[in-house]
Amino acid sequence: MADPVITSDSTASIILKNTGFVTISQVLLKIISFLYNVYVVRRLGDDRMGQYATALAFVGVFEIFAELGVTQYVMREISRDRSKITDYFWNLVVLRCLLGCVNLALIPYLAFRFGYSGDILLGIGIYTTSFLLAAFGVPLSTVLTAYEKLGYVSILDVVTRAVVILLGTAFLMGGLGFIWLIVGNLISLVVYILLAILFIRKLGISGFAFHVEPSLWLRLIRAGLPFGIISLMLSLAYSIDTVILSKFVSHAEVGWYGVAYNLVFSLLIFMGGFQAAIVPTLSRVYKEDVEQVKRWYRFTVRVIWLISLPVAVGGALLAYPIIIFLYTHEFLPSGLAFQILAWDLPLVMYASFAGNMTTITDEERSAARIYTINTVTNIVLNLILIPRFGLIGAALVTVLTDLISAVQFIFLFRRKLGILFVTPGVFWGTLVAVGLMAGGVWLVRELNLLVAIFTGAGIYLVLVFALRLVKLEELHGLRHAIRNIAR
Repeated sequence: MADPVITSDSTASIILKNTGFVTISQVLLKIISFLYNVYVVRRLGDDRMGQYATALAFVGVFEIFAELGVTQYVMREISRDRSKITDYFWNLVVLRCLLGCVNLALIPYLAFRFGYSGDILLGIGIYTTSFLLAAFGVPLSTVLTAYEKLGYVSILDVVTRAVVILLGTAFLMGGLGFIWLIVGNLISLVVYILLAILFIRKLGISGFAFHVEPSLWLRLIRAGLPFGIISLMLSLAYSIDTVILSKFVSHAEVGWYGVAYNLVFSLLIFMGGFQAAIVPTLSRVYKEDVEQVKRWYRFTVRVIWLISLPVAVGGALLAYPIIIFLYTHEFLPSGLAFQILAWDLPLVMYASFAGNMTTITDEERSAARIYTINTVTNIVLNLILIPRFGLIGAALVTVLTDLISAVQFIFLFRRKLGILFVTPGVFWGTLVAVGLMAGGVWLVRELNLLVAIFTGAGIYLVLVFALRLVKLEELHGLRHAIRNIAR
């Protein structure tokens, strides 16, 4: 029997269509961006790459203070009641502008007090101005997302990323440093704003009459506070290890760690589109049909388990050949960090999905608590381990804290939705398939990197169907939903 999640034609079609738009665009973006990042790393070298990563990470720590979580709350509320666009849009823009001005004055000062100088301090100052541009661009894309027009959001992402890559490549070929890569990002935000306005006009979305109500701001901030805490904790967890590393190790070691860390996150390519697609649609559905949301949760967790575990094991086994192939021997020290961080993939994929599910199911306060516990643990352990073990300590802390986060989410949704995780058959069957795949990869690992990758993928796919971890009738159900999209 087909998985019941696929047979809900209307919701499935919307989610799959938006997933398709976002995934295709993200795959394209990730491939192009991945090649671009390899070029950037090779061009900058480990020392300047470390400076560039430090500047981005320091600003990233404060990113949430540009909007305090209000944006996510506004998106959910407009997705449920589109008439609220009049009340929320300009209030969100003005509030973000005011917060951006505060950050523009504060962040460079804090960077100076932290001990940064020279190009790192200049890069931090320039990059912080992106908060002001985002004050206009992000609310526009928030409206498109709330209207479930993720195809247009995907086009925005593709075009603006293309601008970043073209400008960045031109700057680097011209002999300019990483500061100009940050300038390229700012120029791309201007393009983003202009395109977003064009798309909104084309779609005929109305309700943008200028309306600012300062008395509403406190209520928006209060409602967005759980989302703000979540974003702050995620920003800290994502960036704080790099910031702490920059105080205890060389710029080169920061660069090695950044290469391994970003490589792991580039493997999230196929889940990003789906996770972006489900929030506006299932937020609307949750108020009418909780059982359908439960089916989507069960289905998605199984897909995450089936996809992420073999990629993690394969990445750990082939870490050094992958690093050498992509980044040359200069970044060989990244190999051990990547071996460790590869195990974070199943954890971060599940935790990221679960975080989106808390928005859908009105459990953002629980998510804020989980992410706070995770981030406090992350900071404490990084301060203990990084001075002693450098990038290896940072990698271990990342995996451990994401494990803590994933376990908490599993029990949250066991209570909320009555679902623990995957079924025992799928759990143990996947472990068997991955174990046999690992054996095959190990036997051919010395031959050639691509041979090892394709051997592992082939063994795993055969075992997935042989062990009935994925059933043919489920594929038929998926094909039925895809046909509905085309009608």
